Order: sequence, then structure tokens, then C-alpha cells
Amino acid sequence: MRKVAGVLSLLMALAISLLAGPLYANESQAVKRTVAPSKYDVTKEVTLEGTIQSLVRKPAPGTIMGAHLMVSTGHGTVDAHIGNYFVVGKYAMPFASGESVKLVGIMATINHQSVFLVRTLQTGNSTITVRSDHGFLIYPGAKTHLASISSTGGAR
Repeated sequence: MRKVAGVLSLLMALAISLLAGPLYANESQAVKRTVAPSKYDVTKEVTLEGTIQSLVRKPAPGTIMGAHLMVSTGHGTVDAHIGNYFVVGKYAMPFASGESVKLVGIMATINHQSVFLVRTLQTGNSTITVRSDHGFLIYPGAKTHLASISSTGGAR
């Protein structure tokens, strides 16, 4: 009888401990995500013309990630952020020092540093759309991919 009572009390303690776990499940701090408004405002767009000094693939710590073009303009050197989509992979563009470039975008301060957020970039007779009207980087093949999905009726 003593053995049965011991086993029974052990099973009861185990059952209570298993049921007590979910009681404390919601007390942990949930990860809070904040969504910052876009720093890009189409009404503040400006056009810059200049020559490419260099292409920076790995920016300095504290600057916005992605590729940057250092462009020499009539007002000095501008750090122009273009993202990585046009410097690596299938859609890589050859940006050469001394090449004339026309940039449309806005000047922004990110981490206490001025950077020109490029929306469109024109070199020679080709124009590249780097960002959407809301300031989000555009993947070059996205329009083709979206067109093929909508024409086939999407994934099923």
C-alpha cells in the first residue's frame, strides 16, 4: 500500500508540474517591433549631376548598408546610396570612375551622416530605377517576376 501511495503522489506531482507550465507561458516579454515611417518624401526630390569618383561596395560602419556611389558634383562630393542589386549578380552594372551620372532622389541624414537616397540613376542613355516612390529598394527582376505571376493566375 505504501508503494502505491508513493507512486500515486509522484504521478500527481508530475501532473501538477506539467499543467503549471502553461500558466506562466504568457508572462515573458514579447519582442516589440517598431515601424519607422519612411524617410523618403517624393516632394523633396532633387536632381544631381556629376561624375562618379568611386563605387563603395562595403560602406564604413555606421553608414547605411549596401553599395554607395561617391559622386563629384558642382557642390562637392555626394555619398549616393544605390543598394546592392545593381553591383552584384545578374543585374550588375559597370560603374566606372569618371563616368557622368544623373541622380534623382533626396538627401537624408541617417546615423548623423548625410546620404543621398537615389531613386533613379541615369548613365549614358540608360535609366535605372533604384527605389520606389516610397523609398524602398527595387529588385531589378521583380517587375518581370510579378508580371509572370499575374499572367498565369498566381501560385496554386
